[in-house]
Amino acid sequence: MMRILVTLLLAAFYSVPSSWALACTGCVDLDELNFQKTVDRFPFSIVKFDIAFPYGEKHEAFAAFAKSAHRATKDLLIATVGIKDYGDLENKALGERYKVDEKNFPAIFLFKGNAEEYIQLPSHKDVTVNNLKAFINSNTHYYIGRDGCIKEFNEALKNYANMPDQEQLKLIEKLQAKQEQLTNSEDQQNGKSYLIYMRKIHEVGYGFLEEENKRLLRLKASKVSEGKKEELLKKLNILEAFRVPRVTKAENEKQEL
Repeated sequence: MMRILVTLLLAAFYSVPSSWALACTGCVDLDELNFQKTVDRFPFSIVKFDIAFPYGEKHEAFAAFAKSAHRATKDLLIATVGIKDYGDLENKALGERYKVDEKNFPAIFLFKGNAEEYIQLPSHKDVTVNNLKAFINSNTHYYIGRDGCIKEFNEALKNYANMPDQEQLKLIEKLQAKQEQLTNSEDQQNGKSYLIYMRKIHEVGYGFLEEENKRLLRLKASKVSEGKKEELLKKLNILEAFRVPRVTKAENEKQEL
């Protein structure tokens, strides 16, 4: 009786419509017929091999990564392959082609211009948004930063907190000019956030970063809309660009006094 019940439950689970699975907005579903033709058309493709109806934190992380990647570049294919080990064994041969370990789903592959040249996200790496971004940043010419961040601004601000006052002011002017040249409205708004934080740190010092970080986290934890949470998350990510391993500016000033 128990065996029959288990069989019926499994049958019901596997017959669930694919629309019930957690969505991966921006992801292209690939199969044994269109896989090679599609992958061969893009300079780089990141593909997640997984169960037919994926769910859970790893799938959610890949879906969140897909949204960030689409904002950063139009040339990276983000795709999924659903593998069935029952019924018609859909895409099972495709999984075997790439030696996908079905006991350790999902498997993430980066293809470099064709279906034969690829690297796999190391199995010891957790499937997280940041690890996926690092995987792409390290193995392609694309840059997918934290949501809200601008690569050129981040690189310019690596030691901003320790710069002399005059150098800070010069950098504010420089990035102000770059912000005004940005054509994307979202980038323009994010650029304004960088400049606001630059001026605040210049005026009140590095302590502003911690206070503002706490304030934004409190707001994010309160009852705000999803849109507002996304906005606050972007500001928190931008703040991270100002962190330094050690604050030396105040120490130097004290020594001079």
